[in-house]
Amino acid sequence: MSGRAELYVGTEIYGGWQRVSVTRSIEQIANGFELGVTERWPGQSVSRPIRPGEKCSLKLDDDTVITGHVDDAEPSFGKQAHSLTVKGRDATGDLVDCSAIHKAGQWTNAPLDRIARDLCAPFGIKVKVETDVGKPFSSYNIQEGETAFECIERAARLKAVLLISDGEGNLVITRAGKTRAETALVEGENILDGRGQFSWKERYSIITVKGQERATDDFFGEHAAGPSASARDDAITRYRPLIVLAEAHGAGATLRDRATWERNVRMGRGNRGTISVQGWRDGAGKLWQPNTLVTVTSPMLWLDQAEMLVVGCTYTLDDNGTRTTLAIARREAFDLVAGIGASKLSKKLNDKEEREKKKKGDDWSML
Repeated sequence: MSGRAELYVGTEIYGGWQRVSVTRSIEQIANGFELGVTERWPGQSVSRPIRPGEKCSLKLDDDTVITGHVDDAEPSFGKQAHSLTVKGRDATGDLVDCSAIHKAGQWTNAPLDRIARDLCAPFGIKVKVETDVGKPFSSYNIQEGETAFECIERAARLKAVLLISDGEGNLVITRAGKTRAETALVEGENILDGRGQFSWKERYSIITVKGQERATDDFFGEHAAGPSASARDDAITRYRPLIVLAEAHGAGATLRDRATWERNVRMGRGNRGTISVQGWRDGAGKLWQPNTLVTVTSPMLWLDQAEMLVVGCTYTLDDNGTRTTLAIARREAFDLVAGIGASKLSKKLNDKEEREKKKKGDDWSML
């Protein structure tokens, strides 16, 4: 039966939830859930002694979507009924809450995945690597007071990778997905409703990236004479300049690459959409998944067979049945510059064929 949510706690399985909300996203390391049930006193069913801190896993139908712990249990009662609300997160939630601690707090000649494993091991969290993590850090330190996630995320940002949870209690080091959903989303067919959010707040007419170190041919190549480079966002028609200091240098990435990346990411993240569909599964019977590509046609959102990245999925169950709300954005919003060779990046950013493939009606970059 579709629309079945089951919470596994120890040897017990709790089902029959009347309210379900589960959120999974590539923008948060710990995915979360909230379950609720209200029962009338007459014919009272078996109690649910679920307590905070207990290990748990949550399945939607037969797919495990959360493996972690119960954060909150909220029982309540009145004259006519009693209810229970349970909230929890992936095991990676402990990385978000707890301080980073590792021996002397310093690594020498350590790759990103080793740093992640050292910090995750005390929590019983395994690390899966799905992409190249680049060269080892010659030296890397825990900053005073930061959490385990902040420490790992800071290193991941320097290596241009994403940190996500796989629903099985593991930390995954990856990049923006390339797997495509089999089902297209089409307004008037399988899209229930949609909403666009287009903003100029974090976009600028010209973005200049400046190097903080003394320029050399090895570091900045063509920019050695003057370590800075700029990129324009032609959609921003008024004067809105931004100067960014380059905190680190990717392998082969020039300042011009970094400026172009900064512009593209701000374009992508400034233009977002949400689309709701009936049920938790696509037309092929697969659970909708974050970090996958999907083709979207929606005249109201100015999208015509546009390839979009599913940034996040929220699965819900209530009196109106089951539905999934998909957060979508351009994939380039999550492409990162560090560690990508300049020639490959430049080809991707400037390839004429790729630019011409974008239809005028679905190019959110110009909004």
